[in-house]
Amino acid sequence: MTTDSTSANKPGGSVFELERVRLFGLDLVNAPSLEPVVDEILYGHRRDDGIEPVVLTPNVDIVVHLDRAPYSVESDLFRRAQFCLPDGQPLVLVSRFLGSRLRARLPGSGLFEELWPRIVAEGVPTVVVASSSSLADLLAQDRAEASYIVPPMFDADDDEAVAAIVTDVLAAIEAVRPSVVLVGIGNPKDARIIARLLDRWDYRLGPKPMCLGLGASFSMYVGLTRRAPAWVQRIGMEWFYRFLQEPRRLFRRYFIRDLGFFGIVWREWRNRRAGGSGPT
Repeated sequence: MTTDSTSANKPGGSVFELERVRLFGLDLVNAPSLEPVVDEILYGHRRDDGIEPVVLTPNVDIVVHLDRAPYSVESDLFRRAQFCLPDGQPLVLVSRFLGSRLRARLPGSGLFEELWPRIVAEGVPTVVVASSSSLADLLAQDRAEASYIVPPMFDADDDEAVAAIVTDVLAAIEAVRPSVVLVGIGNPKDARIIARLLDRWDYRLGPKPMCLGLGASFSMYVGLTRRAPAWVQRIGMEWFYRFLQEPRRLFRRYFIRDLGFFGIVWREWRNRRAGGSGPT
């Protein structure tokens, strides 16, 4: 287990620290709940050692995707992100098998559920990149002062489309000067928007904001997408609940592509047995 000694002062003077566990080449946050993670996102200091102020939430599907595209823009961003939260219960279960125990699943949907009310209550300057106008309108009912951007449909591999979206985000940032940028389109689009945004950052805008790639979390929060009941989440079957809602779209992901996760776990286990640290 690796430990990150990052710490910061919460309002009220208490101190918190977040550990990291290294699995599959990622430094995953190892926390008992999302509460200290939200505090660190809002009040923690920004790293200056090449780590970017980014929050990403890898699950099994994302781990498989990163393994298949180790030199992609998104793979690089996941390695440089300040916060990688273990979003899938299988990651927690596998961590025990591999001897690097994660204390809890830290899902992006749960993170947004805790973070958004704090942003609203504390008036945190925010830019939101949403997947639809209806979703942006629902979020604006809570925080009309945030800046909302709804990109047109685009392909993740269309660099010109991503660049155009980032231009709009930068314009919103110049107007709002946010401390938080929330992107909720989906993987790998979230990561590619954030990576391009950071690459084009102009320090005349001030320090980089904390950028969060949260996929469908916005939609779950406002009720446009159904989230699995708590008991389904506890037993690690939220993925199956989502599959039952969209079987045609998700069959290939869950039952064909994500089977590659077993090979990734086996390789990680062999590397550890051989005295290595797993893929980097």
